[in-house]
Amino acid sequence: MIRIYFILMLAGVVYAGYSYYTDTQNRIAQLQANNAKLQVAAETNQKTIETLQQDAEEFAERNSELQIQLQAAESYQDELIGKLRRHNLTVLTLQKPGLIEKRVNDATEKLRKQLETDTSGTIVAPDSVSE
Repeated sequence: MIRIYFILMLAGVVYAGYSYYTDTQNRIAQLQANNAKLQVAAETNQKTIETLQQDAEEFAERNSELQIQLQAAESYQDELIGKLRRHNLTVLTLQKPGLIEKRVNDATEKLRKQLETDTSGTIVAPDSVSE
């Protein structure tokens, strides 16, 4: 009878050891799979961070270029405002209507073509305004 108890206890210990070993191996496999997923996610995050940093640098560079262009445009605007203040267009229009009308129409057409070029991406020759 003692032998049966001993065999049953030994079988219980062997089963417990086998269960522990199997469970541990399953946990190790699951942890390895989770680790691989986390490594992929970390790599993806790192690439995203690098891309965002590059985009931020490019944005800053383009913003600086646009700031320079804005300053040039504002300077040109100030120059035009000065010219318009020096000339009395109403008097000139009344004295020489054909001359002023042609200049205004040509300048308007030139600005329209330039605006069209800037917004459409198509290149329109600036000298092709003579319609």
